[in-house]
Amino acid sequence: MLITDETYKIHRVIIYSIFAVVQTLGIFGNVNLIALTIRKKTLRSKYGMLLMILAVFHTICLVYEFVCMAYGIRLTFFDYKLFRRLCFYTLFPYIFVHCLQTGAVCALALDLLLNITFPIQYRTINTSSYFAFLLFPSIIYGIWAVIAGFVYSDNNEAIQMCNPPSSLHPVINAKWYLIMLIFSLATVIFYTLAFTLLYAKVRNDRNAYRLIEKKAMKTLQVLIFVFLITRLISISFFNILTFLGIDKDWIVLWQNYVGIATVIAYYQNGYVCYFRSSEYRNLFRSQLKIVFPKCTKRLDWPEQSVTIINYNVKSAMTIQ
Repeated sequence: MLITDETYKIHRVIIYSIFAVVQTLGIFGNVNLIALTIRKKTLRSKYGMLLMILAVFHTICLVYEFVCMAYGIRLTFFDYKLFRRLCFYTLFPYIFVHCLQTGAVCALALDLLLNITFPIQYRTINTSSYFAFLLFPSIIYGIWAVIAGFVYSDNNEAIQMCNPPSSLHPVINAKWYLIMLIFSLATVIFYTLAFTLLYAKVRNDRNAYRLIEKKAMKTLQVLIFVFLITRLISISFFNILTFLGIDKDWIVLWQNYVGIATVIAYYQNGYVCYFRSSEYRNLFRSQLKIVFPKCTKRLDWPEQSVTIINYNVKSAMTIQ
């Protein structure tokens, strides 16, 4: 069933109106998280550095979404026709970074699991080699996506919206989503295993660290829930639609709406840190007071000294 140009104009207005709000909030949260990690040495643990790297990837993705929005505005309000090849040539750096952030999300979950399972080795491993190991699969994924996109760039049909999925040839797009689904399933598995290990220790552990473990479990629940809602369900649904042979126009429209969930995923880390970690929250507030002294002067934030404890979950749990 063909979706008319007029109908697509309405969809574009809805999608990009939501994007504009989410992108602004996302860039603000990610930039604050990056600046905070750079400024505060106590936050530069392996997990904290991975979180910052992910925030950098997400910020680049959010900035590129404004490029996509510019194409959307031209398509909606001007007599303009957009072709797949031009969209891909514009967005291929975004596609590469998108692949990196997909792998980095999985790496963050694996890092947490390794920290819990092998605490001694985790503390002594070389950070550069460790990060190279964690991010290598996503780099290969990104290189493949870009090379495949160029190889299949002879497909120059007109498209209704410019974003990473629509810029790729349908054959490459389907494989791109399948690999993304594999990364997403691995992420859920790693988070679930980490949560299970923590839960088992909380039930059996009666020491003073039990409260910290319970807080870590609650944060894990939030991370798993947000990831399921924003990434795994939407990616899985796309693969199901493709497998069932649903009309291509409807699948493409679904991809465009899924972009909303993707953009939400780009900004959630900074805000999860803010709402789930008192240490991050207090440091965020202190940073905002420095950057926006007049705006924050009227806010009733308690003045308090903040101490960040580099806490190793597994080490604490093994103290009997």
